[in-house]
Amino acid sequence: VTGVPRHMMPVRRLSLTDFRVKIGRGAREKTLKKALETDDTLKKWSETAWAKKLAAKKTRANMTDFERFKVMVARKKRAKEVKAVLKKTKK
Repeated sequence: VTGVPRHMMPVRRLSLTDFRVKIGRGAREKTLKKALETDDTLKKWSETAWAKKLAAKKTRANMTDFERFKVMVARKKRAKEVKAVLKKTKK
């Protein structure tokens, strides 16, 4: 479901969220997948700001050189427009 295989994880590396799934201790992967799908837990997670930030970070990491250039040009254009509006309202 998440693409991460089951493995041992130190408790200090875990970050708790508000999402809970009712499963028994030592549940099989099939049971976990079914519980995640019935509660729409992954859908709820993808709507959080944390998940959106991670997705944006992944998107930026996978950008090509030309895509980064287009983003830079768009940011410059936006900054120029904001500066013009601020200058107009200051007068």
